[in-house]
Amino acid sequence: MKERQELLQRIVELCDSVRKSGLDPFDVEVREFFDRLRELLPKLKTNEELYLDVQAVLGLADVIFQQGEWIKHKSSLLYLDPLLITLKLYALQPQDLAEVLVRSWHPIIDLESLSLPAVREGLDYWRNLPGLDERFKELEVTEVMTGEIARRELAKMGILSDEDLTALLDRTWRELREAVGNKEFISYWKFIQGKSFEETVFRAWLVSFLVSYGYATLDIDPLEDEINLKPLPKPQVLENVATFSVPIAISREDWLKRRKKRA
Repeated sequence: MKERQELLQRIVELCDSVRKSGLDPFDVEVREFFDRLRELLPKLKTNEELYLDVQAVLGLADVIFQQGEWIKHKSSLLYLDPLLITLKLYALQPQDLAEVLVRSWHPIIDLESLSLPAVREGLDYWRNLPGLDERFKELEVTEVMTGEIARRELAKMGILSDEDLTALLDRTWRELREAVGNKEFISYWKFIQGKSFEETVFRAWLVSFLVSYGYATLDIDPLEDEINLKPLPKPQVLENVATFSVPIAISREDWLKRRKKRA
C-alpha cells in the first residue's frame, strides 16, 4: 500500500513541476505513466489512494495540455526544432550545401588605402627605431642549476597524484564489474558508499570519470527515484553521441542515513 501511494505521489509531483517549475512537458513519459496507473487501478483500496489516482490523471492531462500549448506557441513563431534542422543538413548532398552557402553568403568588402599622415607616421617610426646592436643586446641573467623534487613532494603540493588516474579508473572499473557480477547493473549509491564521507565523495568523483570516459553508463529513473550504474564490457570512445551533465548531490546527512540503513 505504501509503495502504491509513493508511486502516485511521485507522478503528481512530477506533473506539478511541469506547471510550476517550467519543466519541459515533453520530458514526461505520459503514455508510460498512464499504463502504470491502469495497472494500479484494480489494486487501489482506500479513499486516499483513489484520490491520489485522480490527482495523477488530472496532472497527466494537464501535461498533455501544456504540450499542446507549447506546440501552438512554437508554431506561431515559425519555430524549427534544432534536431530537425540537423537531420535535414545530414540529408543534404555536399553540392546542395554549397548552393545554400552561395545564396546566403554576403561578404563585406572594405577598401583601405595609405594616407599622407600614415606614411609620415611610418617614416617617423623607422627613423626613431634603435639600431640592431641596441635591440639585440643579451639580457643579463643568472644561471641556476636545475634541481630534483621527489614524487611524494609533488603529491603534497597537488601537482602530481600518488596514483596514475588511468590506472585508478581501470581498477575502479574492474571493481564495478565484480560488484555487478552476473547482474546487469548495481545501485549507484550502493557502489559509491564508503567507510567515510570523504571516501564516498572520492568514489563518486571516480564514477563521474568512468561515465565520462566510456567505462560505464548511468540509468536514472526519476519516477522510482533510482540511479543505477552499468559497467560496459570495455571502454568505449563516445563519438557522435549527445551527452549531458547530471548533477548528483551528496550531503553528509544523506550519507549518514544510507549508512544507518546498511547497518
